[in-house]
Amino acid sequence: MPKKPSGDFWAVVSALATGCGLIAAKSALQTLTPINFNAHMFSLGAVVILVDTFLSRSIDSIIKCGLRQVLLYFVISVLFCGATFCFFSALSLAEPATVSFLSRLELITTLILAAVFLKEKVRPTEIIGLVIVASGIMVMRYGASLELSRAVLLVSIGSLLFGMAEVLTKMNIKGLDHRAFIFYRNIFMGAIFALVGTIRGEFYPVTDPGLLLVIIIAAILLPYLGRVGYIKAMQRINISRAVIIVQSQPFFAAAAAFLILGTFPSLRELTGGILIVIGVITIKVIEKRANRKLSPISPSP
Repeated sequence: MPKKPSGDFWAVVSALATGCGLIAAKSALQTLTPINFNAHMFSLGAVVILVDTFLSRSIDSIIKCGLRQVLLYFVISVLFCGATFCFFSALSLAEPATVSFLSRLELITTLILAAVFLKEKVRPTEIIGLVIVASGIMVMRYGASLELSRAVLLVSIGSLLFGMAEVLTKMNIKGLDHRAFIFYRNIFMGAIFALVGTIRGEFYPVTDPGLLLVIIIAAILLPYLGRVGYIKAMQRINISRAVIIVQSQPFFAAAAAFLILGTFPSLRELTGGILIVIGVITIKVIEKRANRKLSPISPSP
């Protein structure tokens, strides 16, 4: 009987899919506005997860979802819409790897918001990681262009909205089915972006076959495979370990951008990005060690 993929494997799949998905998104954003791109990508992402539920014979998880759960998914989707708009607006201004490095701020805002709303304790030693992350941002912004400065601001705002969505998800995690959650989130986000795009005069059907193929690739890699891979990783290994492995995402994005687009972050952007990743990993390593002290029996892989 073949051995099932490990949690480490799925964490790498998540990082690789997301990193490469950013290249597809960057390519599409050269033609489409962030609103129009997101409307198409998340709508197609909903189709992808729907096919997955049929193939896995788990369509009941979507059909039998109660009104309260659907309303919760809608509220979370609104927050994700704001976060995603900021993120892809930043991607249209800066290198994919640079934006991916900056998106590590999502973990920091989630950590801070969890401390405020969920009363989760922030350990004094975790401040070391926060300081390293802050220094990485300062390195990136020092003497940066107007476009990069705007990208930093947009990702910071998006990370705050993402953190709010993650905290709300965590508060209701026991009642969430990951397939239903991803499906309804994609449906709502696609509809919201299409509505806003229609009001702003930015939404129109994509008819170019090449561009449509790029959006389909982004839909498979970003809102589907990247998210499902991360969930599967968390189901099989310690969450801290999964998060640490996923921090390789910006490096996959940098490699893919260099090979496909022929672009690469500047030395300052790369240095600042590496500092941000080091800060995030520092926080997760500290959390992992603290949890081991509290619970000598660690979860099995």
